[in-house]
Amino acid sequence: MKIQWCIVHAIGLFSFVLQAQTLDLAGTWRLSGQGEFLEPVSCAAAVPGDVHSALLAAGLMENPFFGRNEMHVQWVGQRTWTFSRTFDVSPELLAHKTVILRLEDCDTFAMVRVNGVEVGRASDRFNRWDFDVRRALKAGTNELTIAFDSAWREGDMRAKANGRPYPMSCMEFAWFNNGSFIRKPACHRGWDWGLAQMTTGPCGPVRIIASDGERIDYVYTRQDFNDDLTCCTLSVMAELETGAVVTNVVRIDNPPLWWPNGAGEQNLYEYEVQVEGQTLRRRIGLRKLEVDRTGGGLAFKVNNRAIFMKGANWIPCSAFDNEQTPARYRDLLESAKAANMNMIRVWGGGQYEKDCFYDLCDELGLMIWHDQMFSCAVYPADRRFLSEVRAETVHQLKRLRDHASIALWCGDNECVGAARGWFGDFITAAARPAYIEETKRRYAVQAEAVRAADPSRTFWPSSPCAGEADFDHDAWHDDSKGDMHIWTVWHENKPFANYYDYKPRFCSEFGFQSFSSREVAETYCRPCDVYSGGLDFEWHQKNVGGNDRIRRTFARYFREPKDMDGVLYLSQVQQALAIKTAVEGWRALRPHCMGTLYWQLNDLWPVASWSSLEYGGKWKHLHHHARRFYAPVSAAVRPCADGNAVFAFNDTAESVAGELTVERWTYDGVNVSTEKKNVVLPPDSSTRVSSIRDSSGDDGQAPAFVVLRLKTAQGVFRNDWHPAPYKDVPVADAKIALSTPAGLTVSVSADKPAFFVWLNVKNIPGEFDDNSFTLLPGETRTLVFRPKKPVTPEAFRAALAVTHLRESYK
Repeated sequence: MKIQWCIVHAIGLFSFVLQAQTLDLAGTWRLSGQGEFLEPVSCAAAVPGDVHSALLAAGLMENPFFGRNEMHVQWVGQRTWTFSRTFDVSPELLAHKTVILRLEDCDTFAMVRVNGVEVGRASDRFNRWDFDVRRALKAGTNELTIAFDSAWREGDMRAKANGRPYPMSCMEFAWFNNGSFIRKPACHRGWDWGLAQMTTGPCGPVRIIASDGERIDYVYTRQDFNDDLTCCTLSVMAELETGAVVTNVVRIDNPPLWWPNGAGEQNLYEYEVQVEGQTLRRRIGLRKLEVDRTGGGLAFKVNNRAIFMKGANWIPCSAFDNEQTPARYRDLLESAKAANMNMIRVWGGGQYEKDCFYDLCDELGLMIWHDQMFSCAVYPADRRFLSEVRAETVHQLKRLRDHASIALWCGDNECVGAARGWFGDFITAAARPAYIEETKRRYAVQAEAVRAADPSRTFWPSSPCAGEADFDHDAWHDDSKGDMHIWTVWHENKPFANYYDYKPRFCSEFGFQSFSSREVAETYCRPCDVYSGGLDFEWHQKNVGGNDRIRRTFARYFREPKDMDGVLYLSQVQQALAIKTAVEGWRALRPHCMGTLYWQLNDLWPVASWSSLEYGGKWKHLHHHARRFYAPVSAAVRPCADGNAVFAFNDTAESVAGELTVERWTYDGVNVSTEKKNVVLPPDSSTRVSSIRDSSGDDGQAPAFVVLRLKTAQGVFRNDWHPAPYKDVPVADAKIALSTPAGLTVSVSADKPAFFVWLNVKNIPGEFDDNSFTLLPGETRTLVFRPKKPVTPEAFRAALAVTHLRESYK
């Protein structure tokens, strides 16, 4: 085996290249569909791709994102669909000893025929399928057809044959409730942020691969470092189709290491493996990774350094595979990096993502907490089902294990809770032990697969859990060990301060909803239908009671909004305040708490949800606040038992010296006090640096808020803290002066304190370098707009608007 090495300086998206005889069958295919009592349908279809995208492009299906069309297109998921095409095969290709057809991301139940001859069947989206087609092919023109049975019907048939219920969450609005029996993304059936669309099709690559001798199936590496990381012994292995492994060893002295975002550079290497005339190229980062569970904690150590994990949860970036483009992935993940995130959790109700997702996470320094694809449900544990689980898990581990970004394999999302009896009458006390036992059997299969295929990484049975499959541990309320999902503020309607009652070791889910911006709302409603109670507007809220909860919470913190624009704006302000409260409070607990991943980063359609990025990538208020509350060197106020304290955070590897300024301002703009002190922040730390006296107005003085400024060599970080809710203080009716001195630059100033100042450029994609900020009298903020497509200064100025908190009130 020949191995070539070079460090990659100019990083771009990478996909490995196979230089054996390969025929890529991507392109335009023919789609046809039929079903009982339904007219036949036929149109062109892009492959890789899905049925819904093809029908939408051909004008044969209403847009399910608009209005209530979702209910009118459920017929698509109940039909049988066939993708077909012709292709030419050369005599040279047929001369090879082995010729296979390879399907990846094949969703889900497919019969494959070549020239009318059945060559195989697929039944699991998450597995890879190789079918021997050498005898079915002929020199010249060939026809390939892939017929997809309805996963909806197949799930119902499997459930009937099994005879026992296997309930999933979100059943109150899902159109299909037997998803536990089939291996496709759980969210396709509907979720509390997603539409129900049972998509199907050849959603990944379709290739013919011809080879002589041994075919390379997987390539991977093992990294062994000395204690001070000055030498890495790299074992490069090629796994052949027979299961044999060819190995070569490379010693790398003083290797530039790969680090998460904010901790160092994302140095990447490219290596090339050649076996029997085949060439595979891969890109890796060299790094040492450990999961520290000392004392019930959960901390990720990279290159011998404990890193506080800052990030969000990821769901599929679009409901339809054809819209899951490299450009969409890059836009969302670059936004995560820009918000100072260093970890993304791939949620277990979605999918194993496309290659470009993992390549981008490597490039951008975004570590991945990776759920395996089980969520909020109890699943069967019969021989057939566990065989599917074992096969898909081994394939995905082998496919993805060389990515530097993958930090941990997690068995599922919230299935411990499901087996403990979330579903009331569906799981009786008498039945619960059997469901728990089945869940344990699945965990055993998954754990063994990780030990066999990726032994360097930790297997974490479920999120949340104590670290073992402890079915007596309530990881939604017990903060003593493992990771937590804290949903008391949203689902139990607790005040934001309830977050302070928890001291999680690692919080991997918590969130608060907001509405879409008006621009996004008008993509699924007519402008006149964007109002509280509008049927189309309400349809785009999938969490039962969610819109009412958003509105009711206004009364806890804010005054009544004056109009629908005020409602939309205030919902996003409120969401930002909720998550800011949690993250700053838990960052102060370091090293007891070592990570916060809020729910959620993105949406897969335009909807009211917990996301910080709207469908299409527009930043909500929350995402701008995340850029600040996840800043590597920052400060915040946290209530403590002995009063309100100022904590300063330093996520860098070096001590940071600086000056902390604590200012008190009245709401009409008077600076009543200023205190300064020098601080030294140890590396990788949270440090209590000061205390704050009460300034809520209860002492008879005018209510005041606190402005923190932390000045270091890295710049000046600013934050503010309000001891009383905004509804209870006299927020001034500030007047904002706005000018556009040049290009896409904006200058703003105010005569009174203005809060959550929001600059918006309507219907022009892009973001300001800061937004949703506090503007004090006497200061001018100059901001730069970064468009996602070319825009003239004239168009920019015509679309520009500014508002702030007081303007949303009646």
